[in-house]
Amino acid sequence: MATGAAFYPASSNTYVKNHGATGYLITQYARNPKDFPFARYVQYKDVKQDTGYYLKMTAEQAGRLVGGELSEFVWPDGADRPKNNNGTESFAWADYRTERYNFGFTVGDKARKQAGWKIEDTEAGNHAQQAMTGRTRQLHLALQNSSNWETGHRVDVATIDGVTGRWDQSTTQRLDIKKSINYAVNKIRMATLSAVKQKKDMRLVMSPRTAQAIGETQEMVNAFIQSIEARKHWEGKYPDYSEYGIPNFLYGIEVVIEDTVMVTSRRGATTATRADVCADGEVYLVSRPGGLVAKSNNGPSFSSLMCFTFEDMTVEDRYDRDNRRYEGNVVFDSYQGIIAPASCFCFTNVME
Repeated sequence: MATGAAFYPASSNTYVKNHGATGYLITQYARNPKDFPFARYVQYKDVKQDTGYYLKMTAEQAGRLVGGELSEFVWPDGADRPKNNNGTESFAWADYRTERYNFGFTVGDKARKQAGWKIEDTEAGNHAQQAMTGRTRQLHLALQNSSNWETGHRVDVATIDGVTGRWDQSTTQRLDIKKSINYAVNKIRMATLSAVKQKKDMRLVMSPRTAQAIGETQEMVNAFIQSIEARKHWEGKYPDYSEYGIPNFLYGIEVVIEDTVMVTSRRGATTATRADVCADGEVYLVSRPGGLVAKSNNGPSFSSLMCFTFEDMTVEDRYDRDNRRYEGNVVFDSYQGIIAPASCFCFTNVME
């Protein structure tokens, strides 16, 4: 209603519009940080210093039988004990360095006091989500870096023995998806001397568009059709399938759809540019045995991806009396990346 203009009383001009008309309804798309898929395929490790080392052991000596025989270990009665002076495993020290990040905001005193909602709480939720989005993105930048992978563990699916082509073109005759997964599971089993072999400890991580493309393949669709629960599949009532039309478990391995979205344009841009944090066309088979937090003892860890946390998601706020404004911050100090490359596998170019 324009200021100074004169109106005759009508149905919608005899009151001043206000937030209370909707019962103070707030539409917001911030996600609970606990709902991020991140924790389903990454293990956390609390650290006491922001930089340090972790020990990487090679996996060869524990299974070494030269020529597939035991001749060099034979110890005849009365003879000297065999001298296996070279019977140790090689190792390397790998370093990590956490980085501290701060996601902050300020709200003026007048804006805060006159707002019809708890604006500081809303913004704290927004920035907690921003922090988790950043942490997830940092991990996926490491996954997308080919130099972080062991030789033979990052492979174009079309080059795998027995695979005809891309996953999004697979059929029940080709079974490219099944063959690729079996190949990777065996690759990990061999590389870790069967320390990582159980599918229950593995996760198949992919983007939403990749999941949708796989779910639309004839290899997958035909499996739906042959299921006794086919009608529930089509109606979207079957709990064993994700929102993206792919099984929650694919050939025995839990599927994690990394659906975190980032905005890559600056605030105030004419058009907001959005993108998935996880790259389309790449699928990661990773190991995540045990609980969310790694054990504190000196035992080995077989988790492919680790988040070293020096400080984990601290929420801070204060009122700046001098400048009459409220300041809020979300802080984390961590490093996330691939620490056990032998226990994971990357499928590239899975769709056209």
